Amino acid sequence: MRLWTLFSLAALAAACADHGPGHDAAPKDRDTFTGRLYPSAVAEYTYIPFDVPGGTTSIRVSYAYTNATSSKVDIGVFDERGYEIEDARNATTGFRGWSFNLLRNFTFTPAETTPMYVGGPVASGTWHVLVVNTQIAGSYVDYNVTVEYGYEAIAGPRFSAQYAASDLGLDAGRRARLDSGDGLVWLRGDFHVHTTYSDGSYTPAQQVEHAVQQGLDFYISTEHNSRSGNDVMGAFAPDELGLLVGRGMEVTTRFGHWQAVGLEAGQTVEWRYGPDGGNGTDTGYADAAAQVHRAGGFVSVNHPYMPCKECIWNLDAEFKYNDAIEIWNDGVEQEINEAAIALWQSLLVKGRRITGLAGSDSHHPPSMVGRPCTRVKASSLSTAAVVEGVKRRRVYIAEQSDMEIDFTVTVNGTGTLAQTGDAVETNGKSATARLATSGFDGHMACFITEKGYLLNKTVSDSEPLSLGVAAGTEFLRVELRNSTGTYTGLTNPIFFE
Repeated sequence: MRLWTLFSLAALAAACADHGPGHDAAPKDRDTFTGRLYPSAVAEYTYIPFDVPGGTTSIRVSYAYTNATSSKVDIGVFDERGYEIEDARNATTGFRGWSFNLLRNFTFTPAETTPMYVGGPVASGTWHVLVVNTQIAGSYVDYNVTVEYGYEAIAGPRFSAQYAASDLGLDAGRRARLDSGDGLVWLRGDFHVHTTYSDGSYTPAQQVEHAVQQGLDFYISTEHNSRSGNDVMGAFAPDELGLLVGRGMEVTTRFGHWQAVGLEAGQTVEWRYGPDGGNGTDTGYADAAAQVHRAGGFVSVNHPYMPCKECIWNLDAEFKYNDAIEIWNDGVEQEINEAAIALWQSLLVKGRRITGLAGSDSHHPPSMVGRPCTRVKASSLSTAAVVEGVKRRRVYIAEQSDMEIDFTVTVNGTGTLAQTGDAVETNGKSATARLATSGFDGHMACFITEKGYLLNKTVSDSEPLSLGVAAGTEFLRVELRNSTGTYTGLTNPIFFE
């Protein structure tokens, strides 16, 4: 049996015995469970079963714990379909949501469910509250969980998922932006966005409005460990708005956060594992990444050096399963992004052609979706086309959505043209790089190869820069900075073969 469950069968049976609800002849109105958590058991998962009677139309869960100012006890819920670990072969559908320690109570009804939690039926059977020992100050923490049952008739329509469209094609305005050379278009987007459906204070409607104001073509909805936001985005981003809101999830583990982008409707991604997958291998993370790849999506590491213990990347140190890495996150200081870029550079030097991405990680004011903006060259305004563009590394990053970078290389003697993300055959010949910009006037362009910084040049938006590239160079990329040394732009490499 995999150690992912963090409980032996005997321990689980004991936990069930300790927390078993009483049974009354009349329909019960509540169950109460208590327990104690110790510092030695940080990150252990306690599954508390509760039996939902037939005829129940609402479930309200509330909880409290001692020493709450310096301790953290997280909570989530699985319904009657079970809480088994999901993997690439057998994904449970019982997960109904996760609210960290942000909500002290939440409610499920067939018509409406508290944001952060997944809407749907309230079926009879054995459900489970998941309590996670996240941070214990002192010798122990005592917790109390109350589950209240309602039987009143529920008026109005039942919850039905409203998914945003996954393919909006290209309208006239976007067709006008097509590259005449390859028939592709540079789309403006953001791969890291939160709302009130996880730990953000912006509502989905506000984030959609902000994205439109920023001139974005797309963003990816990436709530923490829940598909709840994906299930409702169609109500906030109708097709006629022309904004693509892709399905994603910020998979939030105790050993790093990662982005699952391009999910199927109704898909969740497993997050309950550690660096060894719980069985001496990396199977847990590998299986979760396989879920995403099976759906046609991509996997990206988020803010690998964000200064919180569970944020620092400690899964898949060799980056065997990752397609991309977030090297620019608006929620951290520049030195943290500098470290992420250095990590990315080291992977490129080792031959890992992994895509560098940005994310606003927008939760609350003043953070704004689309700052920074990730530009992806794609064939259409569709999730599949955006994912394909990322996998092909046709990506650059700009501080704001109205700033543009055109980075190309021409092989000397053959005239072969390559652009951001391409791998070009040089047959031992040198090449000439060209950098044209808009919105970067006076900024410094830093040209970087596998050997490090090659040359710095001041940018003029009115006059493209040219640079000779020696034969034998493995890759070339560009970073742009303003007069204070702050990043304002960054390209993915062009590779030479």
